[in-house]
Amino acid sequence: MSDDAGFREVFRGDLSSVELAAALLEDHGIATHRRFEQAGGTHVTGMEAPFLPGRSVVLLVPSIAYQEAKEFLTRFEEPEADYMTELTHEIRANEQKRRGVAAFILIIMFAPLAIAIVALLIVLVGSLFK
Repeated sequence: MSDDAGFREVFRGDLSSVELAAALLEDHGIATHRRFEQAGGTHVTGMEAPFLPGRSVVLLVPSIAYQEAKEFLTRFEEPEADYMTELTHEIRANEQKRRGVAAFILIIMFAPLAIAIVALLIVLVGSLFK
C-alpha cells in the first residue's frame, strides 16, 4: 500500500479507552481523528453520538504514521503487573509504621477507660469484703 494522506483505523473501543489511546498518540506527536460508528459500520456525526448506546468509537491516524502508532498502542494494550516490584520493601515498612502509630493512638485513647474499669473492680471487690 502506498503512503497516502488517508486515514487508517488503529484502535477501536469505548469512548474512554479511545480517549486514552488518542492522548498517548498525541503526546508522541501523532495526529488522531475519532469516528463514531453504529452497528454495521454506519458513520455517525454529531456531539450526541458518544452518548447513545450501541455506538463504538474508532481512532484513526494518518496512514503515514500508522506503523508508529501501532507500536505505541501495543504498549498501551499490554496489562501492567498486579504487584509492586521496586517499592515492595518500602510499602511494607510504611504499613508497619502506620500500624504502630495506630496502636499507640488506641492505647492512649483506651488507657483511661482500662484504668477506670480496674478502679471500679477494686471498689466493688473492696465493698464485698467490708
